[in-house]
Amino acid sequence: MKIQVIAEREQKIQTEVKEIRKVFFCELCNKQYKLAVEFEAHLSSYDHNHRKRFKEMREMHGTSSRDDRQKREQQRQEREIAKFAQIADARKQQLQQQEQPEQPGIAVASAATRSATVLADQEQRKALKFGFSSKGGTSKNLVGNAAKKPKVAVASVFGNDSDEE
Repeated sequence: MKIQVIAEREQKIQTEVKEIRKVFFCELCNKQYKLAVEFEAHLSSYDHNHRKRFKEMREMHGTSSRDDRQKREQQRQEREIAKFAQIADARKQQLQQQEQPEQPGIAVASAATRSATVLADQEQRKALKFGFSSKGGTSKNLVGNAAKKPKVAVASVFGNDSDEE
């Protein structure tokens, strides 16, 4: 019976000590301290303040970046919808022209024009996909070469004097 009472008392003391130590726990840094002095030193440390500022910055900028991301996604969806609507209109016109082939020469020419524009659109997408076009980027080289000055020989006041005389 005495052993059980002593065990219960020790368990009670341990739970009280844990409760007291919770006061010296930094949730931001996930660190536990035994003494109040250590905990106060930690609160004024660079590590703690850096984590605190970083958390505040993330909270402040996190919402704006999410809003920007949602806005960009919505704009992308709107562009896709407009593109699909344009394709649907073109398809509708093509079907109408097939139903009413009054002048076959014009229909063939318009079909050729459409296929050329489709090819041009595909080329443009390829160029935009990587952020540059397939044309050579020589303009930068021309500007760089034009800015260089030619080397000019300058006569020295010292001449070609040497110690060998």
